[in-house]
Amino acid sequence: MRFMMLATGLLLGMAMMAAGQTASQKTVPAGDAALTYQWVHSNTQPGDCGCLGLNGGGLSGSWNVSSHVAAVAEVSGGVATNGPGTGNTLTLVSYMIGGRYTLPQLAWPHGVHGLKPLQPFAQVLVGVAHAGGGIAGAGDSNTEFAARVGGGLDLPISKHFAVRVAQVDYYPTLFKNMSNDHQNNLLVAGGVVYRWSRKK
Repeated sequence: MRFMMLATGLLLGMAMMAAGQTASQKTVPAGDAALTYQWVHSNTQPGDCGCLGLNGGGLSGSWNVSSHVAAVAEVSGGVATNGPGTGNTLTLVSYMIGGRYTLPQLAWPHGVHGLKPLQPFAQVLVGVAHAGGGIAGAGDSNTEFAARVGGGLDLPISKHFAVRVAQVDYYPTLFKNMSNDHQNNLLVAGGVVYRWSRKK
């Protein structure tokens, strides 16, 4: 809860700074900050669906290095409170950096009016993740390699704000599980994006 309040305050603060810019300044996109709700599908052991879902959130920031490419950093975390067959908990926190490629905008079908084109993107992130709780088993309190590969769709609603209507990432981790020490997770997310600009 403290993380979400801090992230919300950060987004509001950036919005107030943007509102203070004079209209005469010519600006270009410089990057964005996104606050998202995240759901992660995972399982306890390979081959068996002791499947579980973790609910949580993420805070990411990006900086455009060209018109289509941006550097990205993200911190995210999720919790499962009632593990299959055990009732144990699992907390998963990740710290990642990587790159994002912005694809051409997608126009709405003919006849749909009043909505700006959707902005798709693809990204690759690498870093570490920390697992804790009874479901983590042999991986409890371990920090291991993690990665995310996927993409999403943003719907612009103003000059500075957009809604992340969908994001889906393949999310492998390498926590110890006394078997193959590999987890194939799936992350689904959505949220709000603030885009900042810089003077040209």
